[in-house]
Parts: sequence; structure tokens; C-alpha cells
Amino acid sequence: MAILNAGSLNPHGAPVLRRYTLTNSIVTTAGDSMKLASGFAALGTTGASVLGHAINLSTNAGVGVNSSGAAGAELGSFLGTYTAASDNQTVANVKAEMDISKETIYSAEVDAAIGTTTGSNLAGYFMDLSDEDTLDEDTAATTTGQYATHGVDPANSAKALVTVFESVIFGPLA
Repeated sequence: MAILNAGSLNPHGAPVLRRYTLTNSIVTTAGDSMKLASGFAALGTTGASVLGHAINLSTNAGVGVNSSGAAGAELGSFLGTYTAASDNQTVANVKAEMDISKETIYSAEVDAAIGTTTGSNLAGYFMDLSDEDTLDEDTAATTTGQYATHGVDPANSAKALVTVFESVIFGPLA
């Protein structure tokens, strides 16, 4: 399940958008948390500073992709998930358009029942990723983490409202 946009801390609400070429051979879905790996966008992992969240996938020319990227995929098969080729970094250069803002609020799935670990359901705590689209509930702490929590999502009590805290672009304290 993806980490979905749920608002903004900024009253103007506009995302900060940047495009980065995908690393070779990854499957990216809109909403995935992304990191930088040797200058290319890779799927987010535990402990790595967050680059942003994929909101769209496009060709090198800036046009949205029209297939899933899988071998033999038909035109029109793109439904939000794209498989990058093994030579994407040097040939196709398919890019993820990402919101890199630390002010965007996300509704994020957690890997266990929210509130199991003290603070995972409360504002003012931090959590890390368990993978590119899920937070690791048992990493909830008051010290630091990849995401700052803002409590339980009122629209879905199984999810946490979070913002990026450890950003590869803006750092942890910006």
C-alpha cells in the first residue's frame, strides 16, 4: 500500500516537485518513499534519508509513461506502477516526479496495529520505514526517525499521519 498525500503544513499546500531518474530494475508505485542511490532515485529503506515520494512517473521528455514497463506490456497498461529496465539509468531514463517537501502530510500504513508500541499513535514521535510504502511501528521513538508523526489519521485509524523528518535534501532539522 502506498503512502498517500493527506494535506500540508503549509497553508498554500503546494508540493515541492523534482524529477530524478530511477535506478535500474526497480518497481516503483506512485506514493512510494524514495531515497538517492549514487545520484538516482531508489526505493526508500530503513535508516536512509528520505528523498521524497513518487507522485508520477515520466519519460526523459517529461511525458507520463504509458505502459507498466514490464517486457511486452501493452500501451495503456500503466496503472500507477512502473518496472524500470535493467539499463534505465543509461538508456530510457524514466524518471520519478517527487514531492520532496518536508511540509507535506502523508497518511502512512504501519506494519503492525498502530498504538502497539508506545507513541506510534501519538503526535511528537518518530518512525522509520519498514519498506518503501510502510512504516515500522515498533521503531516509534521520541528521539529521531525518518518520519515525524502527527497522530492517527482521522480518516483511517489504522494509519499514521506523518511528515518527512530525515530529508536527504533539507536535512533532519530544516
